[in-house]
Amino acid sequence: MFSSLSIRAGSQALAIIRDEGLHANRIKIIAGASGGPKWLVLAGIDRTLPLLFKTRTRELFFIGSSIGSWRMAALAQKDPIAAVDAFEHAYTGQRYSRRPTFHEITGEFYRLMNEYVSDDAIRHILRHPFMRPNVLAVRSKSFGASDIKLPLAAHLGCAAALNAISRNTLRFFFDRVLFYDRRSLPAISDEDAFPRIDVSLTELNFRKALMASGSIPLLMGGVRNIDGAPNGTYRDGGIIDYHLDVPFRVDENELVLYPHFFEHITPGWFDKGLKRRKPKPHFMAQVVLVAPSREFVAQLPMKKIPDRTDFRLFSGKDEERISYWKQVAGLSKKIGDEFMESVESGKIRSIVQPL
Repeated sequence: MFSSLSIRAGSQALAIIRDEGLHANRIKIIAGASGGPKWLVLAGIDRTLPLLFKTRTRELFFIGSSIGSWRMAALAQKDPIAAVDAFEHAYTGQRYSRRPTFHEITGEFYRLMNEYVSDDAIRHILRHPFMRPNVLAVRSKSFGASDIKLPLAAHLGCAAALNAISRNTLRFFFDRVLFYDRRSLPAISDEDAFPRIDVSLTELNFRKALMASGSIPLLMGGVRNIDGAPNGTYRDGGIIDYHLDVPFRVDENELVLYPHFFEHITPGWFDKGLKRRKPKPHFMAQVVLVAPSREFVAQLPMKKIPDRTDFRLFSGKDEERISYWKQVAGLSKKIGDEFMESVESGKIRSIVQPL
C-alpha cells in the first residue's frame, strides 16, 4: 500500500510514533538537506506540508542548507503551494550554454531565485505567524575566500584530505554560519565541534544568505558583503552540513521532520565517498526521515533521482533535461499522498522503521 514511501526514525522518535503515530503538534523542526536537483523527488511531500500544519499556531522552525534553504523560501511564503509551484517551474527551467562559466551559473541562480522570491515574499517570510527560517552557509578561510580556480581548488583539496582523517578538521577551512529568524533562538545548539557565526535574517540580507547557502565552490561565485555578517566569502552550507548531522534544539518529546532524498544521511559534502562516516546517533534520536522508497526510484525515468550529473548528461539538450525533471516532480506526488495517508490513518505506526 505504501510502496513509494520509506519512513525511518531515530530511537526516541521511533518509540513516539509506534506508540501514538505522527502528530503535527509534536514537530518542532523541519530539516532540509543539500542536494541540488535531488529536491525534485520531494516536491510532492513539500506540497503536503502546508496541509499538515494548516492549524499551526506555535513556532515551527525550518533549517536548511543549500537547496534545503531554497525549499524553505517557498514553504514560508503566504501561499506556500503556489510558491512551490513557482520554485519548481523556475528550477526545472534552468538553461545553460554547453560550457557555462561560473558567472553564467551564478547569474542563472539569481534569476531563478528572483522568479519565486519577491520582495513581498521576503517580508512575509520574516513575519510569518509561525514559520521560523534558519539558513546554513559557510565562510571560507584563507585561500578558500578566492574564486580563482587554483587556490580555491587547493583549499578544497586540503580540506577533503584532512576531512578523511577527521570531520572536525573542517573548522580550520570553514566557519559554520547560521542566518536565523531574530524572533527566536536558532534551530540548532552549539554542542558540536564547529564554532558558529550567527547572523539575523533581514530584508537586506535574505537573498544573499539564500544565495550563499547554495553557492557551490568552483561552479558558482562566492557571496561577499552580506549585510549584518562579518566580512568574508560565503559558500554552500552543505560543505559542513550536507545532510544536517547537527544538534537540533528540541525537547525530549519533540520531533524533527526530515523529508529526504535517501534513507541514509551523509554528514558533510566531503563525506560522500566515506561510507564509514555516519551521523551521530544522539543527533538523530528525534528525527523522522521521510524518503522515496527504492521501489519508487526504480520506476523513475532513468531509474534514478535527478542530480547534478544531469547537467553534463544533457549538455546542449536543456529541453530533454527539463522534461525528465518535470516527470520526476510529477511522480513525486505519490510520495506526498502516501505520506499524508500514513499520518492521517495512523498506519505510520506500523510502517516506520529504525533510522
